[in-house]
Amino acid sequence: MKLAIFGGTGYVGQALVRMALDHGHDLRLLVRNPRKFDLSGSAVEVVAGDALDIAAVRRTIAGCAAVLSTLGGYHGTPSLDEGTASILAAMRASNIHRLVAMQGIHVPFPGDPNNLGKHIVSAFLTVRSPSLVRRSRALGFMLQGTHDIDWTLIRVPRVVHGSPTQAAQTGSLRLGPSSSVTRGDVVALMLDALENRSLVHASPMVSSPRRSARLSPRSSAPNRSAGQGPSGSMSHAATSASRSPKDPAAA
Repeated sequence: MKLAIFGGTGYVGQALVRMALDHGHDLRLLVRNPRKFDLSGSAVEVVAGDALDIAAVRRTIAGCAAVLSTLGGYHGTPSLDEGTASILAAMRASNIHRLVAMQGIHVPFPGDPNNLGKHIVSAFLTVRSPSLVRRSRALGFMLQGTHDIDWTLIRVPRVVHGSPTQAAQTGSLRLGPSSSVTRGDVVALMLDALENRSLVHASPMVSSPRRSARLSPRSSAPNRSAGQGPSGSMSHAATSASRSPKDPAAA
């Protein structure tokens, strides 16, 4: 499958690119500075530009079967809502219907648990980057109002280095500051979601098990914009480069 990837040079995006290549996908990436992007010997096509440039976005997705996005971060907040709006417009123009994006657990959706931990995360991010919180929530509202694109928004807590655990939980989870998810679990779920119709118009959270906790084979149902759907689980395996843990919104 030919995939367009936005945010492919970021902490999670780099792992997404590697896993997608490992699974035999052809990729086209939108990159601000192609000279800084190096995947020697890989079959990756690179387009110069950013997500606010609609012409560059259209060139990136042309001829692709689906779109993956890990756009965001403390220093790139306009890409969250404005960039996603550009992607959605380009997808409509090119008759591309599948979008899988990633953001933090602070982005609210109907049916979310009203737990203290999530409120603490939201309060911390609001103090650190009000623009990030405002624009990422605008992205969430935008997707909830989008019915002509088959979108999925994967919502993550703190992202840490690690491969797929094969035991990640997904759904409407009670997550907070102590919660985390490996990069491997995030990107495995993103790639699985591409062909998982139960995740269309869904916004599942994902969390990796604590090292000291007993792993549970069961997972919760993904949070959906309208009603509840079946649960998701990890099935892909890949490796990722060593990096320090990241806040979900800066991934």
